[in-house]
Amino acid sequence: MDLGFLRPLYESDAPVASVHLDTSRGTRDADKEIELRWRHLREELASLGTDEATLNVLEEAIGEGDSRAFGAHGQSLFASDGQLLAAHTLTEPPRQDRATWLPIPDVLPVAVDRGRHLPYVLVALDRVNAHVTAYPAAPSRGPAAEHDLTGRNLHGIDVMSRGGPGNLGGYNGRFTSKQVAQDMWRENTAKVAEHVRDAVAEVGAEVIFVGGDAEAIAYLRDNLAERRLDTPILVVAGGRGGPDAEERLHEAAAEALREFVEQGQEHVAAEYQRKLAHDQAVSGTEPTLPMLSEARGRTLLVGAERDREPQLWGSPNEPVLVGVHSNDMDDPNTAFRAPASALMLRSAVMSDSGFTELREGGEPSTDIGAILRYAGRG
Repeated sequence: MDLGFLRPLYESDAPVASVHLDTSRGTRDADKEIELRWRHLREELASLGTDEATLNVLEEAIGEGDSRAFGAHGQSLFASDGQLLAAHTLTEPPRQDRATWLPIPDVLPVAVDRGRHLPYVLVALDRVNAHVTAYPAAPSRGPAAEHDLTGRNLHGIDVMSRGGPGNLGGYNGRFTSKQVAQDMWRENTAKVAEHVRDAVAEVGAEVIFVGGDAEAIAYLRDNLAERRLDTPILVVAGGRGGPDAEERLHEAAAEALREFVEQGQEHVAAEYQRKLAHDQAVSGTEPTLPMLSEARGRTLLVGAERDREPQLWGSPNEPVLVGVHSNDMDDPNTAFRAPASALMLRSAVMSDSGFTELREGGEPSTDIGAILRYAGRG
């Protein structure tokens, strides 16, 4: 996963307040519950020295932006020097409400959540009609783009001599009804393919989910292949045909997206294990730190489990540096301590490294490692 979307959080030289809060709205008293949870975090931030202006701007942002009106979700907010730096809606509530006041932002919950929610395109398709919806990487109130398409059908067409003069073919210039129908369905899906390609480009979709008529889906695959669109296409249950079919489609797409994300994480984990055997990766916190500090990490791998997370040292002047001791920094006198994940992710962001969540048996782990840009540890 590309961490570039986090880079603006490191532009402030002042300390940063980071808040990760469950903002689910599944009960009648949800607003009151959110208020109480925030009040606890606000008191904690105040005790750490957070200024009043920063606390106020955080309070104004709670429940705003793309935070959904209902369902289970969360928010990650970042503010500094009285200015809101970013507000991210989380697809899942944080495992624990958390607030920090540090020289750098605490971004692990956002990175983990973003890695579990890829941009995708959803297509409900039959041989005449289609509904194309594009969803961005970040959770939002609704889709980024949505199109309803209606193609041609056989009503009013002479299937034995399709069209007018100059448009005859087949044996003795005559078509069978099956040939005409197939040609028309191909034409319809060609138009759908154009919209799908545009939707993929709009959100940077990493996968396309399609539900509906099997033959129309086959034609759509052919049309997308002709347009050299190599985004994976996965067929899911549901499609067109009323609210029930559409509901099944969305439920199936959500499950398929979860499986697709897990398969991607498993692929990276397998690559990581292969490269460990050839000194092209490192495992554990201490072996990973010099690789990050030397900008040699291609992909940082971190588990989302934060219990007993160690504190490490960072530099205010050299953001890629991270070490076990203050003497590992460029200036030990200005070095500061922060949670390991916060410092390691800052280093990865500022050295343009990627990120993947490490899991164990499908559950969050405490493991840390890195796949290297260059072979050998030198």
